[in-house]
Amino acid sequence: MKSDPAKKYGLLCVNFVNADSTEDAVVSFLRNLQRSFSFSLDFYERMRSQFPSVIAITAGLSEDEKRLLDIISKKNEFVDQLNSQFKLINYGIENYDPRARTMNLMSLDWNRDTGGGALKEEGAGLAASKDGGFLQTLKLLGLSIVDGPVTIKIDAIRAEIEDLLGPVAAGRISFLIRVAHEIEDLILKLGETDYEKLELLAEEQWEIFDLHNKIAAIQNDCGDILKMIIEDRSFHDIPTLVEYLEIYNNAGPHRLVIGANNRLLPVFPIDEQDYVAADGMQGWLAALQKLIAYSLVEFIKSEKGRRYLKKCRTCHQYFLARQPKIQKFCTKQCRLNRPNSQTIAFGEKLSDHARHQSGSNAAPQDSVI
Repeated sequence: MKSDPAKKYGLLCVNFVNADSTEDAVVSFLRNLQRSFSFSLDFYERMRSQFPSVIAITAGLSEDEKRLLDIISKKNEFVDQLNSQFKLINYGIENYDPRARTMNLMSLDWNRDTGGGALKEEGAGLAASKDGGFLQTLKLLGLSIVDGPVTIKIDAIRAEIEDLLGPVAAGRISFLIRVAHEIEDLILKLGETDYEKLELLAEEQWEIFDLHNKIAAIQNDCGDILKMIIEDRSFHDIPTLVEYLEIYNNAGPHRLVIGANNRLLPVFPIDEQDYVAADGMQGWLAALQKLIAYSLVEFIKSEKGRRYLKKCRTCHQYFLARQPKIQKFCTKQCRLNRPNSQTIAFGEKLSDHARHQSGSNAAPQDSVI
């Protein structure tokens, strides 16, 4: 497979998915772009200097502070997602305090009527279909929204939220309850002042953290596709592949260059001189997603290339085999440290989600193509 151009695209995807953090994933991807496609010598340093880095934000923090900042960022992300669901029933989350496990809720569409202080419905949305819905829940808990926001314990409303908004919303409530315990433990180590400082830092840098959360989602998507390819799934049964194929089809003109032995080789639909950060965070995200989609599709459209894709039975990382019919381990070390057959069977069922966490501080895995 040495001369197969699909190998370049496959390795770009494999190294991106295998990275221990979003920072490592992007750094490895940029460096391998330069090496694989003979970009100019300053391409990597130029692009890396423009990349919105989490490391630059957390450089002066202790490990416990980094952990707390990561939890706060994820907490804020879940509150934002939950708020979008609450808006379906005409409520908004003004604030969530994990220390007290309380949420400040504001009615969006219920107001005092001018006649005598009763509530008037302007647009109940989903609430009307549940005999008063969430408003009734508040009343049962002895709360009123007539005079403004109310503070409510989130564990007191989990069951009602599941009935009203479904298991996804209830799961987000459960997540917020769990992270509250982690935050409490870290506050005992660091103190309230550090917590408030990190809350402010997370708020000020939310765009960068949001970008890295979305990069982690791209890693997950790409990893899911590789997993299903190894499982020999039909392309029609890989929904995420359909999404990335759409990105590929809209990525721009697909150009060819003349290679050795009269071969026409595809090149990226983006020029190295393009300033990927021209549109800020969204520019980075769009460019990265386009390049990943292009690499992924160019790799898997090669039936020969797909046969080389493997997942190591020891470290569970993806790799391109030199001998696909017999190679089960990515390195000699993994082969020597191979688990027994029972451990392999169990390990192949495990989730790889921890590998995609953007807060990881593991050393970058910079594979050379």
